[in-house]
Amino acid sequence: MSRHSSSPSSPARTVSQEAEVAQARRAMVHRLEEQGVLSDALLREALLEVPREVLLPRAYVRRDAGYPEPVVLELLDGAHPEDRQEWLELIYSGASVLAQRNGEALDGQVRGRVKGGRITSQTSVVSMTVQMLHDLQLRPGLSYLELGAGPGYSAALAARVLGAGRVTAVERDAEMASAAARRLAALGLEVDVVAGDGLDGYPERAPYERIAFAFSVPYLPVRVVEQLAEGGLMLAHLTADSPSWPGLVTVCKDRGRLEASVCGSRLGHAPVHGHSWVSLHRHKARVGTEPGRHRTGPLAPPPEETRGFWLALAHLVPGLVRDFSADHLTLIAPRENSWAVVGPDGDVEEVGSRPVWDEVCEVYARWERAGRPETYRLEFAFDGRQYITAGAGTGMLAWELPTPVGFIDEGEGERG
Repeated sequence: MSRHSSSPSSPARTVSQEAEVAQARRAMVHRLEEQGVLSDALLREALLEVPREVLLPRAYVRRDAGYPEPVVLELLDGAHPEDRQEWLELIYSGASVLAQRNGEALDGQVRGRVKGGRITSQTSVVSMTVQMLHDLQLRPGLSYLELGAGPGYSAALAARVLGAGRVTAVERDAEMASAAARRLAALGLEVDVVAGDGLDGYPERAPYERIAFAFSVPYLPVRVVEQLAEGGLMLAHLTADSPSWPGLVTVCKDRGRLEASVCGSRLGHAPVHGHSWVSLHRHKARVGTEPGRHRTGPLAPPPEETRGFWLALAHLVPGLVRDFSADHLTLIAPRENSWAVVGPDGDVEEVGSRPVWDEVCEVYARWERAGRPETYRLEFAFDGRQYITAGAGTGMLAWELPTPVGFIDEGEGERG
């Protein structure tokens, strides 16, 4: 692991530009308050003080319609007059921002259009970042470990709340770690940015009173769990092979004992490096254009708000992804070239060999027998396995996470 601490020089801005940026920042904070996401006074002050534009001086935007191959991206440079307005609106929109392509050196980025390649770093949606920091119950003086720092915005907010030297941020991409460290230093924020594997945490400064993952994980890496301080709190998004139904894991340490729970979440972080999600994009346009089998199913579409059910579905029926833009519930199984479209009264149209809706109905029945749980227990077994459970006896609903046996994951699983 290596550290980076040099500071960049930022282009001077006019008084009108400074006012424009400040207005955009205030507008973002106001939207967060209107959404009911932001209520903590210290976090609100941090959002108003941290100049997001310094941490994201350039950003990529999509310039193609739909999902052709290869994708067309354009790099906006906030210092360029032709890009400035769109760039400013983007970085303070609250949306996820595409920050790096193909692991490039950020200080060597060149504005303009490119085709193909892969986005290797992006920010989280700001509302999700704020919600996670709020749920961590940050207060001055607490020690905090963030895994998957990216451009450093979340770490910057945490540093404003916790104080100098209280935040350690781990980022697997050395170029991103270097740029984040320089930019945070330029803001006068004392954050220890470490280039390394997020699944290892950073034991050199452990234990930490607060730990958060800025990427989703298929299981909790024990090396990080062991770095949680007594009385500490850890948050992570749990993922299966679908991006549609993430879970939020909360871990507390009380008198040496771990207490962990999982609940469904509307939003989740991008997956840990190396973990692939199934994608609906090659099938989305085909839904409704190919003949299918029509029938009346035994179940009307469960509400989106029954997140405990959808979380169970993500893990118990792998390989499904939901098209949230469709008028009716649309579930696609890309690997089997199958899908199901379900109307509000339970009318089903299915295409392909996989009985998608029957699998969904079976999980729903199991979820009901378990008492319709919205929160599950995460249990750590002595042999290193991890289980999600709810209910008891014959009504128990449970599944095993893909944890490496004995908590040893070198050469197995995904790396962050």
